[in-house]
Amino acid sequence: MTVRVADYVASYLYGLGVRTCYSLSGTGSIHLDQAFAAHADLVNVCARHETAATLMATGAAKLDGNLGVALVTSGPGAVNALAGLADAYADGVPVLVISGQVETRYIDPQARSFGVQGFGVVGSARSLTKYAALVERPADIKTHLDRAVREALSGRPGPVWLDIPLDVQAAEIDPAALSGAPSATAEPRGAGARQAARQIMAMLRAADRPLVVAGQGIRQGAAEEQFRTLIERLRLPVVASRLGNDLLPYDSPLWFGQGGIRGRLYPGLIMAQADLVISLGSSLSIGFVGEDADGFDPEATVVVVDIDSSQLKKKGVRIDFPVCMDVRDLLDALLLETAETADPVTSESWLAACAALKAAHPTIAGGEPREPLNSYRFVERLDAHTGPGHVFVVDTGSAYYVSGQTLEFSASQREITSAAFLNMGAAVPMAVGAAFTRPDGQVLVLVGDGAIELNIQELATISQYDLDIKVFVLNNGGYASIRESQEALCPGPAIEEPEPLNFRDVAKAFGLPYRRLERVATLDDDLAGLLAHRGPELIEVMCDPEQQLLRPLRADGALRAHDGASIVPPVPVGELHHA
Repeated sequence: MTVRVADYVASYLYGLGVRTCYSLSGTGSIHLDQAFAAHADLVNVCARHETAATLMATGAAKLDGNLGVALVTSGPGAVNALAGLADAYADGVPVLVISGQVETRYIDPQARSFGVQGFGVVGSARSLTKYAALVERPADIKTHLDRAVREALSGRPGPVWLDIPLDVQAAEIDPAALSGAPSATAEPRGAGARQAARQIMAMLRAADRPLVVAGQGIRQGAAEEQFRTLIERLRLPVVASRLGNDLLPYDSPLWFGQGGIRGRLYPGLIMAQADLVISLGSSLSIGFVGEDADGFDPEATVVVVDIDSSQLKKKGVRIDFPVCMDVRDLLDALLLETAETADPVTSESWLAACAALKAAHPTIAGGEPREPLNSYRFVERLDAHTGPGHVFVVDTGSAYYVSGQTLEFSASQREITSAAFLNMGAAVPMAVGAAFTRPDGQVLVLVGDGAIELNIQELATISQYDLDIKVFVLNNGGYASIRESQEALCPGPAIEEPEPLNFRDVAKAFGLPYRRLERVATLDDDLAGLLAHRGPELIEVMCDPEQQLLRPLRADGALRAHDGASIVPPVPVGELHHA
């Protein structure tokens, strides 16, 4: 029995557990479009832009760790998809993009374009993917699919791309006669893990002030349980990088929030005093270690566990003990090393010093609420009204700073954001992917009035599918974080910004209910009512356009603050060592 290649691709992905595809149809992908739409058990979500389609697939994959799939047409459609794929590449997210292509007889690798809307997108995609290939023969489809899926999900996850010409899509094949990709040869999982674990345990027992940095590699390695068990067994204090910010509840006595230049006020003080730093699945980006890479004590020993060897060799970050392996393998080995003893390795005095910093530097501390709303206060009140299972999807700019410094995740809550790439406008489409991944949950978007314009068309997708997504637009009169950058880096005439939109009219145009939040007195009641009601909604939050963003404390005690932020005298570093 034969089937079309297009139908085979749809069935293959369904067999892997894929249930949703994000697409924008076109002539170049018409057979694939038809096959995915006709598959009885696949949901084919129609995006309004190819960039958004890949961001939807990225949002879905960030939330559940499974393969996200986007389907786009040839030429301009495929090129548009590349822009969305950069986020998946930077954050290590398993996304498969399938693009249509003109018939094979028209393809000319030497030509800038060919056929009708033909373009050699695979060459461009290779710099943004772990694997990218043109499927030139129908009989090779299983080989390419096997290879692409394996690459997307193995090692450090990442995006992959298959470009399938029209005639190949339509070709008939016998699935039973297809050959798959040969099995990859690799070292056994956990090779060297016991030796590395013994060395790390020796360092921990010798340290006075150990600190763990938790990154998304823990979740990518399906090692959350092992991580929590080890941290609690050894009583290790933890600071998170952005994509690890929801690994433990904020009220845990071992959890000290997001560090880095966009993090909370106090973690930098903890990082600067630690004499042993163990990074688990975090890339230790400049955004985390500081623009001068001075986030850690120069005398501290820095251990980095990462499955991606390139992260252990990058410029600007000092690593004393690199461990290239899956975080889960190392955690499993550490648990074996500590199985016979429940003795913690962290002194109570060091934990007490960390806890004192946490208590002394809340994001919101004192001051009377006022109007226009302070965005930190707004996010704090929104957070207070959320419950188990809520998913926050956060855009870049001021929303990124404010949420990272304010949200206090509970055990079952999640956050999705563009962490490494800081992709402006990514939140709304990523929220669509999150909503389809968790159809029984509620998704809360935090986005600025400027950032939302970059993918504003996907409000129509939210409306069309009646998704339970609350889009909170923090209206601070334009690009607030960019204004601060200009003030700090190149003072002078203000850079021209677009005029803010009339969001009441925007909501009406896209068929969404509209709310406007601006009154302090009714804010709690307004938020409680919003979250109790299922369904899509666009909520404009009128924020102070003059509000400055918090800058985390450095060891010298420097602090930049504004209304609603914690303004407390920093504890001298010398005193903290004896706290």
